[in-house]
Amino acid sequence: MSSTAESAQRAYDTLRDGGIVLLPTDVGYGLVACSDEAIGRIYELKGRPQEKACVTVANAAILDDVAVLADERLRVWIDQMARRTPLAVINRVRPDSELLGRMSAFALGQATANGTIATFLNAGALVSRIAELALADHRIVVGSSANLAFTGNNYRLADVPAAIRGSVDLVIDGGDARYENPERLATTILDLTTYEFRRIGIAAAEIQASWQAFSSSELGIAV
Repeated sequence: MSSTAESAQRAYDTLRDGGIVLLPTDVGYGLVACSDEAIGRIYELKGRPQEKACVTVANAAILDDVAVLADERLRVWIDQMARRTPLAVINRVRPDSELLGRMSAFALGQATANGTIATFLNAGALVSRIAELALADHRIVVGSSANLAFTGNNYRLADVPAAIRGSVDLVIDGGDARYENPERLATTILDLTTYEFRRIGIAAAEIQASWQAFSSSELGIAV
C-alpha cells in the first residue's frame, strides 16, 4: 500500500474503534470521528457550540446517499467544481439515506441541522480515501477544523493547539496544507437550499464565478 493508503487505513481503524483522528487536509488540519463519544469529544476540545453541526467527509457516492438536490442539474456542476477545488455544499437530507439511517440519534443530530447536511468534497487524498473506507463499511465520518472555535484554520500540525494534539487518539502529520493562506480561510460553503454562500473561503472567486455562470444559464437564477 502507498503511504496515503496506509495512513487512511490506520486512521479509519482508529475511527471505527471509537477514536478521534487529527489529520491533514488540503485546507488545513482537521478532527474526524464516527462514534458518539468521539464526536462529543471534538466539541469539547474545540469549545464548539453543540448546535453548530459538523461537516460530513464525503465523495460523490456519499453525497448521493445522504442528500437531495433541489435540481438534478446541480449534480453535474458539483462534480465539475469539486474536481477543481475543495468545496462544501449544503443540501436537504435524503429521508431514505442508508448511511444516515445507521447513525445514532446523537451523531445524526451533530451531522445535520434543520433537515440539511453539509458535505465536504475534494479535501485531499487522505480524507478522500477515508471516505471510501467508511462508505464500504456503511459508515459516515464527520469532522471539524482542528482549532479552537472561531479562531481560523491551522495549516501546520505545530500550529494546532497542544491541548488538542495531546487529547486525540491518532495524529497524522502531513506537512503544510496545500491551500495555506494568510487569512486562515477554510473551505467555501454554498447552501444549495437557498442558493447562498454561507462562507467565503478558499477559491471563493473561482467558485462564485462558476456558480453565477451555471445558475444564471441553467437554473435561471439571478445572483
